[in-house]
Formats: sequence, structure tokens, C-alpha cells
Amino acid sequence: MSAKSETENKAEAKAWGAYMSKLGEKNQFAGGLPLVAGGMVVSANGTLSEPVNSGKEGIVGGYLIIKADNLQKAAELAKDCPHIGNEGNIEIREIAPMPAM
Repeated sequence: MSAKSETENKAEAKAWGAYMSKLGEKNQFAGGLPLVAGGMVVSANGTLSEPVNSGKEGIVGGYLIIKADNLQKAAELAKDCPHIGNEGNIEIREIAPMPAM
């Protein structure tokens, strides 16, 4: 896949700004950030550096926390996300409440 042109990058940034503004105006945005490409995996077998090379590998490139009444409504909000038009997909999950300790 070739690198994006400056014009394409500006258009993508503008689309993200519009999407985030729309969520914010409706009080549906609660947080989120892009993630850096490198990372680590910690398991019982030790710790490994796991550099991420491509979104096509199924990596998570960032996250948004949105407010929605249910998963279906969250999916409707996600349909407008610019990531989909950039050959991406979006995984939607509910944040589980922490049990009382």
C-alpha cells in the first residue's frame, strides 16, 4: 500500500474532525486516542516486543469511547466513522462494570 498524499492526509483529518465534532455535539463522545505502532505482549511465557506493521493484520490502531444506549445504537454511530472509508473496520464492545471489591 502506498503512502498517502498530503491532500489525502488533510482530507482524512478533516473527516475525523467532523465525526468527532458530531459525536461531541450530541454528548456521545467520552474519550479516545490513536495508539502507537509498537507494543509488547506479556504472557506466562515472558514479555515480547510486538511491532505492528499494518492495519491489515487486524491490529487495534486506536479507540473511541462513545455513549450509546445499546450495542445497536453504538453500531449506528460507528457507521459514520472515517476509519470505515479507509478500508478499516470497527469492533464495538460494552465496557463491563467493575465488581465491588
